[in-house]
Amino acid sequence: VFTLAYSLKGGLRSSIFTDVIQAFVFVFFVGAVLFLIIPANDTSALLTNGEFRLNAGFDLLLVALLQLFSYPFHDPVLTDRGFVNKEKTMLKSFVVAGLLGFVAVFIFSLVGVHARLNGIEVMGNAPAAVGQSLGLAALFFMSVVMMTSAGSTLDSTFTSLAKSLAVDLPRLAKRASDKLPSMRVGAVVMIIFAFAGNLPMFAGTDILKATTISGTMVMGLAPVFLFYGFTRWSPWSFHLSFWTGLGLGVLLAVGLIPASWAIGDGKYAMLLGVNAYGFLICTAGFFTPLLLRRLAGRSLAAGEA
Repeated sequence: VFTLAYSLKGGLRSSIFTDVIQAFVFVFFVGAVLFLIIPANDTSALLTNGEFRLNAGFDLLLVALLQLFSYPFHDPVLTDRGFVNKEKTMLKSFVVAGLLGFVAVFIFSLVGVHARLNGIEVMGNAPAAVGQSLGLAALFFMSVVMMTSAGSTLDSTFTSLAKSLAVDLPRLAKRASDKLPSMRVGAVVMIIFAFAGNLPMFAGTDILKATTISGTMVMGLAPVFLFYGFTRWSPWSFHLSFWTGLGLGVLLAVGLIPASWAIGDGKYAMLLGVNAYGFLICTAGFFTPLLLRRLAGRSLAAGEA
């Protein structure tokens, strides 16, 4: 409700302003979490626990690497801020944010290591489980960290969705006029999305599915951005790549992908298989129209000769 309130008041302007506040809050409470976790464990055990195996988390790392060239292009936190700032400024910001993000992820991953060392059952949400095990103060700190992280994404989602339905779709429908877009429509969209988007929470959640599934659905964007230099204009290349990836993501979400697609036997074996094979299929879909066009051109040239 708090995130919805300031998003309704200022849209993306409020989102960017609160980024600064959220960053300070995140750093402070992550530090507080570490203050509780590190003294409770041997430092060397925290840094050396576990094995570097495919079924011990390396499969999820490979998924992240595969989604590296598609996920950022559908993330409103990245794209919206990129569109409203100078290119060089945002390039520097993304580089710095990427490095700091890596450090933040590494530090916060110690929460999961703590759970493993102490035999805590995480049930898909390690921060909440560890927070409960350490007491009320730790649970509060963990909750603030997770809510801050979620809020920094959610406010951009509100504004991005409002813009899509109040501005972009009317323009695509060629109904745009000289008057300003409807602020009321954008606000209504935010409110509906805030309530409807929370309904799946009652069916149970997995903290990683919000990103892994959506990242899989947009894997078809990777060939578009990686290989756009091979063509200046090929709508079918985009459609065959993007919609194929979206279809595979939906099939994965509903559990209709054959077991033979799994790579390895870890928890994320199926996710890795769908992303790896899906990237190849989407890439093939991207190049198919180009190949057919070239073959048709050769046939036409041969006929004229």
